[in-house]
Amino acid sequence: MNQGIEALKALPIFADFGGENLAILTSNSRVRQYPSGHYLYMHGDDIKNFKIVCRGTIQVFRETPDGHEVTSDILIAGDCINADEIIARHTAHMTNARVVDDAMVLEISISWMRLHLKDFDQLAPRLLQGLSERLRESQKEAVHRSTMSATQIVACYLQGLCVLYDFDPQGFDLPYSKTLIASRLHMEPATFSRTLQKLKGVGISVTGNHVAFTNLHKAGHFVCDECSVSAECPTHQALAAV
Repeated sequence: MNQGIEALKALPIFADFGGENLAILTSNSRVRQYPSGHYLYMHGDDIKNFKIVCRGTIQVFRETPDGHEVTSDILIAGDCINADEIIARHTAHMTNARVVDDAMVLEISISWMRLHLKDFDQLAPRLLQGLSERLRESQKEAVHRSTMSATQIVACYLQGLCVLYDFDPQGFDLPYSKTLIASRLHMEPATFSRTLQKLKGVGISVTGNHVAFTNLHKAGHFVCDECSVSAECPTHQALAAV
């Protein structure tokens, strides 16, 4: 019980929940440890639990008919894995979710969540906000793929990591592998590697897994001056204020 309450309190989505609500959620949830490579669920499996990452990294992806993986999301601590499935009508998972780094995952019965969501005033708006943010991000990425170069797309992604996870732009380590990031950006690994080498000229240094913005404003202009949605972009706004 104590482990469950502490796990809930550490997650932003439950951060200001009162003790009574935390106790109710804890009694209807469990915290589980999963090793690297473990599938939390696979495409076609029955939807049983709402899942939130407490520790580690999770890859959400689909497989193409020819066996290639197309990554739709990379999730770390605090991220909801399948919030959309709380309100979805389908009963089976539409994607795969695999543990990249050893993970701790909070799981709550999906049927219980659907039945009791209305009992937690703060929860539904936060879930909807998270889904809305992911939708906006998907729309932005679609625009970028049609209008921007590979170098601009990668630079934008690295900027987003800084803001999303509050990294120091002067130096941070990638939270997951380059191979996984390439998959997330729908690039071949060789293309991604060549693109990283070009970033130095626009104010971004990448050495191994370490990233440093040597000229944050130059990088920002390189990306955001060519972006049609930069005026509404929280990443652009946050970095412009640095």
